[in-house]
Amino acid sequence: MSEDIMENTSGVEMYVAFLRGINVGGRTFLKMEELKKAFEALGFRHVKTVLASGNVLFEASRGDAAALSGTIGKKLREVLGREVVVIVRPLEDLRKLQALRPFEGTTAGMRLFVTLLPEKCRDISSPSMRDGFRILSVSDGMICSVLDERPGVGAVHLMGAIEKEFGPRVTTRTWNTILRILRTGDAD
Repeated sequence: MSEDIMENTSGVEMYVAFLRGINVGGRTFLKMEELKKAFEALGFRHVKTVLASGNVLFEASRGDAAALSGTIGKKLREVLGREVVVIVRPLEDLRKLQALRPFEGTTAGMRLFVTLLPEKCRDISSPSMRDGFRILSVSDGMICSVLDERPGVGAVHLMGAIEKEFGPRVTTRTWNTILRILRTGDAD
């Protein structure tokens, strides 16, 4: 691993790497054991994959998440032979999001999503509603949104609209996946 990333001046931190398009839609298949080995080859410690959709918990020296994303992306290009969008967040950012209770007040029949952006973005002053989904908040590089469960409206519509608004270098997870990542991270 490059020295600038592993330089340890202020301790270590748990991070989560979110990889776009891994093992979904038949596009990029990657065994989780191979993914774990790729992260370990970079010198990361306590590497755990969560589900099979490209979520990786790992420990690294506290540093720049964007630099970690670049290092991981380069390694995955070697392993997969193609570029994969990699977004890294400190696990603590997800804990802070959970503490905000972003989906409080949602009702049964709504699917809850968190979209991760490569960098912090503008906040929105009021929620927006489009084609059966609503953006609840945008801050700190994360978009919290809900999707009404009704015929003809699916997650593909939600992700398409978010990509149109924020660009294609994003990745989306269900709130249940985020909660599972947090439980896995807290299990240590």
